[in-house]
Amino acid sequence: MKNPFQFFYSSKGKPLPHAPQPLPEPAPEIEAHRSEQPEKPQDSFIEYCRSRIRGGIERRERNDIYEAYSVYGEDHGALTCRYYHRYPEHERSFDLSDSRALGFEDFNKRLLAELDKGGISLHDYHACIARAEALSSMDKTDDLPLFEGFSQGEVDALRAFCDSMDIFSDREYRTGEGIFRCSCLSAVGDESLSLWFRKPLPHDALRREVSGVKRESIYGYDIENLWMLGVYNRLSERCTAARVTRLTSEWSLDHESVCLIEAEGFPAVGGTLLIAIADEAAFPRFGFYSLDFANK
Repeated sequence: MKNPFQFFYSSKGKPLPHAPQPLPEPAPEIEAHRSEQPEKPQDSFIEYCRSRIRGGIERRERNDIYEAYSVYGEDHGALTCRYYHRYPEHERSFDLSDSRALGFEDFNKRLLAELDKGGISLHDYHACIARAEALSSMDKTDDLPLFEGFSQGEVDALRAFCDSMDIFSDREYRTGEGIFRCSCLSAVGDESLSLWFRKPLPHDALRREVSGVKRESIYGYDIENLWMLGVYNRLSERCTAARVTRLTSEWSLDHESVCLIEAEGFPAVGGTLLIAIADEAAFPRFGFYSLDFANK
């Protein structure tokens, strides 16, 4: 077949001066740049702390076992909570399922709820809330010492106090995340009772209203339960002052209640000591830090 571009060449086979020149091959570095994927924008979220991984059951088409955790921090200058979850039966990595900007009050409330559930440590709470205070330019209204948990001497004093009350038997003790717990039975009738001890926090839920919880200040002799009254009387003998608040669940048909005592001058325990007293059936649904009756 005759070459249709032959007229661009001389009789000696050389290209004519005005013949079109072939395009140069692209440089290797240019080709490599073209093949690169566009970079993803950098995440602006700054992590303060994260909760422990917890598992549960979530009903979809069937019951699925899932794992989840929350991350607390800031994003573009706003306090933010992110929630991650995965279904370990068929997913290897956690996925972000929710990210929400919060005000300081809601941010603090979620952290207090994490403390109640054992999701974060008391140390992590203090470190996280300090950064949230700085970001929100909070003015501290309480000049409370930083509570990192009871010392061994304070734990011994609280245990000795519980041991000295002959109105109880079958005592069991547990300590964790700044709370000293005593579970026991009444000396008559084997009524179960729980006593939880801790100290107040600068942004304590004790100082604000909580939805679904009715609170009222009462006198010691207004305590209806005989065994709770016995605890109050023993505290009054040892402390310089004891104030009583009754917390009642407005969302419960049984109107479950918790007696909260603020004791001042407890021997070997400086500052204010908070004691929450309730029967064993009510306490699993009572948050001692968040002071709510959400089902834990």
